[in-house]
Amino acid sequence: MPRRNSNKKADKASLHGNPVSLDMQAAPRAAQALRLRRLGYTYQEIADRVGYANESSARTAVKKAGQRIVRDEARELVGWQLDQLDIALQLVLQRIQRNDEYSLFAVDRLAPLLKRQADLMGLDAKPESAGAGLALVSVPIAADVLEAL
Repeated sequence: MPRRNSNKKADKASLHGNPVSLDMQAAPRAAQALRLRRLGYTYQEIADRVGYANESSARTAVKKAGQRIVRDEARELVGWQLDQLDIALQLVLQRIQRNDEYSLFAVDRLAPLLKRQADLMGLDAKPESAGAGLALVSVPIAADVLEAL
């Protein structure tokens, strides 16, 4: 049975018979709060202007909005880097397929490009998890058993 995504606060509120209210203006308010903070407004001024209950709520909204923006910008950068790698890989593969005196140089360029692509996409196993639980064990075998094998 598939798990449903749950909002713990909403679930708890509905269990107690309290209606659950969703703030449809939360994202635009947070963006406005972040803009005001960048313009030098205090958290109390932001709370008053944007409609947060207090300074602490405004501070939390600004902090979360900033974190979201950093994550979004990081995703965009990774996407751009992957696009650039695709272009470079196409050029390298074209050079390899020509099978001329420069093809071997292109082969040397291929491995680092593929490694970087795998790193950005998270395809490679982490070194600490690679081979986890596996160990080589030396077992002595009697000479007569070896002869039978």
